Amino acid sequence: MYTLLTGATGLVGRYVVRDLLLNGHNLAVVVRPSKKCGPRERMEQILQHWEEELGRSLPRPVVLSGDIAEPGFDLSDDDRQWVHDNVDSIIHSAAILEFYGADRTGEPWRTNLGGTRNMIELCRDLKIHDIHYVSTCYVAGLQTERVMEDSLDAGQSFRNDYEESKFLAESEVRAIDFADHVTVYRPAVISGDSVTGYTNTYHGIYLYLRLMALMIPPQPVGPNGWRHVPVRLRMDGSECRNIIPVEWVSAITVRLFETQEARGGTYHMAPDKKMTSGDMIEWCEDYFQATGAQLCGHDFVHDEATREGDEDQWMFERLLMENMGTYEPYERTDNTFDMTNTKRFAGDIVCPEIDKTVIHRYIDFGNEDRWGKGRPGPLSNSEWAADFFASSPVGNSSDATTVGIDVLGPGGSQWTMSYSSAGIVGMSRGLPENQTPVLRLPLQDLIRLREEPHEFTERFASYLDGVSDDERDAFAAELLTALSSDTQLTSAG
Repeated sequence: MYTLLTGATGLVGRYVVRDLLLNGHNLAVVVRPSKKCGPRERMEQILQHWEEELGRSLPRPVVLSGDIAEPGFDLSDDDRQWVHDNVDSIIHSAAILEFYGADRTGEPWRTNLGGTRNMIELCRDLKIHDIHYVSTCYVAGLQTERVMEDSLDAGQSFRNDYEESKFLAESEVRAIDFADHVTVYRPAVISGDSVTGYTNTYHGIYLYLRLMALMIPPQPVGPNGWRHVPVRLRMDGSECRNIIPVEWVSAITVRLFETQEARGGTYHMAPDKKMTSGDMIEWCEDYFQATGAQLCGHDFVHDEATREGDEDQWMFERLLMENMGTYEPYERTDNTFDMTNTKRFAGDIVCPEIDKTVIHRYIDFGNEDRWGKGRPGPLSNSEWAADFFASSPVGNSSDATTVGIDVLGPGGSQWTMSYSSAGIVGMSRGLPENQTPVLRLPLQDLIRLREEPHEFTERFASYLDGVSDDERDAFAAELLTALSSDTQLTSAG
């Protein structure tokens, strides 16, 4: 059976895709088309990025075109039927990090609350009873006491619409009455990869890093090789933030997902050591070789009455103040989150500390990516495995044999094929159930198989999994005959 994942193109989602595939899970994803790319192409960009980084091929998830903000995810009838027949669990990771909305018909309510309601109804209709929901630690809102994992409604107020929309969404998830298990994951503030610096989104601390990267380097360098950039900040340097790297969030999520005993729990993901605003200022000054930051405390008012310095300083401060406005509530207060449940099942996966080295990696990556303006290169494949097979119901012929076809790497896809002495009698998306043989091969070999089948006679059996040694050669010869028939390999067009 397959796991259905939403939010696969988001920062956390693309890491969860990678880690689930590496661990051998069968995965389906709901992806919305963009203005320039279809769902298949969007996922392929992500998977080819991982393959380049990992130096190995990955299987492809089944890609379903849809929009989680629409009823039923706006899936086609065929896709709904496929989900009903093949999916037994869901990880609902899709969300939007938008802090304020004009009204509840728009964002963040449309995605965070409406999308979650659509997920619940889809699971109810299609009988998906193992539900995993990615919430946020900040459903806790404004609380001064330690926030426990099993606590939700403490009569708290909220800093913004994002927090409240996620709180209401989690409340509805917890009220599900048809599921066998409802598991809730609550990460704190998610940053980029602590090892590579990678991110595909520039919220939170990246906003500050980007401003500094744009405004500090043009300033003149003094005789000592450092820039003096006087700027007054509305903080005292002791403010703490719960920032965690994305690869750790994914590792914890996948561990908990794979642990049967963890089903039905709620899990905080927060750092063992919080980062302070003073730390980040010091590390950024070191990176840019700049001085001049003045910590003026929370009561500092930036207006004409406190204006000082030249026009450049004034403009720099104004830009900082304007951009800090969104995150100001977090500068003053940040919660403390209990992690007893998480430590029980995943305490051995240590959260990397966001330190000077990591912050410098984030700035390096942001500069290389032009702070989100960089564009991925072209796909490495010009052909798709799906185009070799016309999808049709798997036949029920008494002499038909069923086999899975897992085309790995660029352009790959997963299929279930049935064939008989008459040839291929049916194809359907996705791999078959356990105990069925699976043919695993790259797309290039699938193409060559059609063009030069005689070259595969000797090594074709090595592509097969789930076949005994005694049966392997005979099974391979039979399957090779079916696959290499010109009349059976047809374009889905």
